[in-house]
Amino acid sequence: MIPQLLSIVPKTLHWCRIGLGLRRLKRANPEERAHAQQALATLLADSRGLAMKMGQVMAGSDDNNAFQPLVSSIEPLPLSAVQGCLENQLIQSLRSIDESTAAASLGQVHHAVLQNGADVAVKIRYPGIVEAVRAELKLTGWLPDAGPVKRWRFNSADYKNTLHRQLLRETDYRIEMQTQQRFKERLKVPGLHIPAIYSDLCTDAVLVQSWESGCRYSEACSWPKKSRLEIGRTLLMTLWQSLFVHGEVHGDPHPGNYLFRIDQQDNAQTVLLDFGCTVLIDRQRRLALLKLLDACHAGREIDALRCFVAMGFDAEKLAYLNTKMPELCNILFRPFLVQRPFHTMEWRLSTSLQASLGEQRWWFRAAGPADLMLLLRAFHGVGQQLEQLDIALPWWPLLRHVVGDALLEEARALELPAPANSRVTGMTYAGARRLSVRITENGVSTVSLDLPAEAATDLASIIPKPVMAEIQTALDIDLSGLTRRLQQEGISPQELFSLDNGHKQCRVWLE
Repeated sequence: MIPQLLSIVPKTLHWCRIGLGLRRLKRANPEERAHAQQALATLLADSRGLAMKMGQVMAGSDDNNAFQPLVSSIEPLPLSAVQGCLENQLIQSLRSIDESTAAASLGQVHHAVLQNGADVAVKIRYPGIVEAVRAELKLTGWLPDAGPVKRWRFNSADYKNTLHRQLLRETDYRIEMQTQQRFKERLKVPGLHIPAIYSDLCTDAVLVQSWESGCRYSEACSWPKKSRLEIGRTLLMTLWQSLFVHGEVHGDPHPGNYLFRIDQQDNAQTVLLDFGCTVLIDRQRRLALLKLLDACHAGREIDALRCFVAMGFDAEKLAYLNTKMPELCNILFRPFLVQRPFHTMEWRLSTSLQASLGEQRWWFRAAGPADLMLLLRAFHGVGQQLEQLDIALPWWPLLRHVVGDALLEEARALELPAPANSRVTGMTYAGARRLSVRITENGVSTVSLDLPAEAATDLASIIPKPVMAEIQTALDIDLSGLTRRLQQEGISPQELFSLDNGHKQCRVWLE
């Protein structure tokens, strides 16, 4: 027991420093932000595994931020440190193997030549990385819920379980081998190339595939417009075909997982790499999304809430935003709604969601299933890539071309789940549209929330428990009675309660 504790203490301290770095980055003003990013990137680079993986997520698809070196320029280990992972069959098949120039969070890639003269990429898992990842995942299991996760009732257990399953899956290269073969067999997208796998040479710690040439994303973004349009179409069509036709999406869109080149016919070719992180979306969920996109594009009336529920969203949480659904769909699906080629620079998704929902955007995110984070990462990555390519593409015509009429008709015919029983359903509103909660301690604001008015029926989950206990003791409030009164009389603008004990002030009201 003591040796286990001693081994985990350094990791705990390192994660504490990362937590402080994240806090500094969040609070940094524009002048301090670059320095805070660099300091956090350095911390993440000091530790392969989960910490570096987090930095690669932060890098996104941008080749020019402080986290980008975590994608492209981490110092590899010497070949002598990892060659113990190579089995005799592979060693005997190799004519030569070079030192690595490409290191990642869980392993590194070496160029090699087989005895038959074929150039191959040999990805070798770091020795001891599986045990290290398991230890780090155990630490994340101990992390308490805080901030928006606690306030907006995210199902943190589902998120942690999703993270655990995905990362442990990524440490097994046999699973990645099978996934890559599956993608190569299924995806038929113009301009897309997926490297061939040498399955007889692969193990759980080593993956061997054809060696691919090409340039990085930042260079491809300076190519002529014709080539950039071809790359953009390939990226969009790959996402649509993966999601709607096959139900499995590449979930790791950072720049290190792409190469770009021009083929002999002068067409741009996109090489997709690293299939360790993918997300599976079952048929009902993807048909529900397609049904909603089709209705929004055509301007047909549709129950958007029931579509989101069919996609895996929590019906009761989402019901708080029911009146916002039409506006929310217009923001989320804007590229599919315009009749002309769309430039993602026009989208301004985060700004638009903030303007429309304010703090309620966290409520929407909390209502979504945990695996949605991987799908959103894929969407966000493609959106960033198209913006950097500086091109406009017709999203809906490309989507319709990819899915075909038969799948579109199947989506239109999909029976949506019946409206779920909810304490929100059937409530009457007498003018109130917003619940406001303000809590201040010693002159510092600790809670400032603006929620849908319906949330007034669930105050016990919204207000921190210590504060709620203090309020109930001081004011003798019957929350059950308050909820019944609102349900019977309707939710109207009113002061619900307030408390001021000198060092702490709390006010809750409907407007």
